[in-house]
Amino acid sequence: MEKVNLKKLLINFAKIFISIALLYFVFQKIPFREVTVLWAKTNVFYLVIAAILFLASQIISTKRLELYFKANDFHLSFRSNVELYFLGMFYNFFIPGGIGGDAYKVYLLNKNFGWSAKKITSSLFNDRLSGLLAICVLILGFSFNLLEAKFFPILFMLLVVGFFFTYFLTKKLFSTYTKVFFKAFSYSFLVQILQVISFIFLLKSLDVTDNFTIYAVVFLASSVLSLISFAGIGVREMLFLQVSKWFSFQPEISVSASLLFTMITAFFSLFGVIFQIRKLNLKLTERHEFYKK
Repeated sequence: MEKVNLKKLLINFAKIFISIALLYFVFQKIPFREVTVLWAKTNVFYLVIAAILFLASQIISTKRLELYFKANDFHLSFRSNVELYFLGMFYNFFIPGGIGGDAYKVYLLNKNFGWSAKKITSSLFNDRLSGLLAICVLILGFSFNLLEAKFFPILFMLLVVGFFFTYFLTKKLFSTYTKVFFKAFSYSFLVQILQVISFIFLLKSLDVTDNFTIYAVVFLASSVLSLISFAGIGVREMLFLQVSKWFSFQPEISVSASLLFTMITAFFSLFGVIFQIRKLNLKLTERHEFYKK
């Protein structure tokens, strides 16, 4: 057990180191002063819209996870699901060396209701897998607007094969979730679209008016690569910096927008503190709470 905890601790510290190193490199190329100057000129109206869209994406994410829980006959109330979700965000964002947000969810649900830790973990895994699939589908979809027509058949084939491979993989390994696969994917698709639009509004708040497609692709790609750093910090900024060498957009603006997105994520993650302080009181849906009694 100690070896597992040590391994996890080392991985977390490695992620923090990667984030710091990447940000250091970015700010060697783009002075932080330039970023703060851009922030001072931010259109607050667009910034607020971006924040609202991000919040909406997180609420829909809780509904997606609810689908996977219900597939296992875990009927957590929507309010409890939302509170648990934001508590998980807090643990993921602000306690890198401690227990992860998903692991904490498994612990709390198992402790409060005696639900199978294995089934809870599989619910969380498939929830993440659905989100990853939506990201990949959107990247390929946006690529139709970036690549030449000769690449369209390849993109289409990757879309179809990737989507149905994930479906049949789920059916083979996690048959419990087959019935919610398509609905969960629709939620995942909406979540990612809302986050892309949120990021576009952050760009608009910094007076960007074009190149939104490539911004969207880089933003989505950074979500996948964020696994190698702490809360994705540093990866997104580095990716935008590198991509700016091949596309006509200003790296300081994209990096500024990326950091604003991180700040919005951090702001809403702090909501989890409220539930941590007042001690989470998880409840089942009313009907299942009645049967429990």
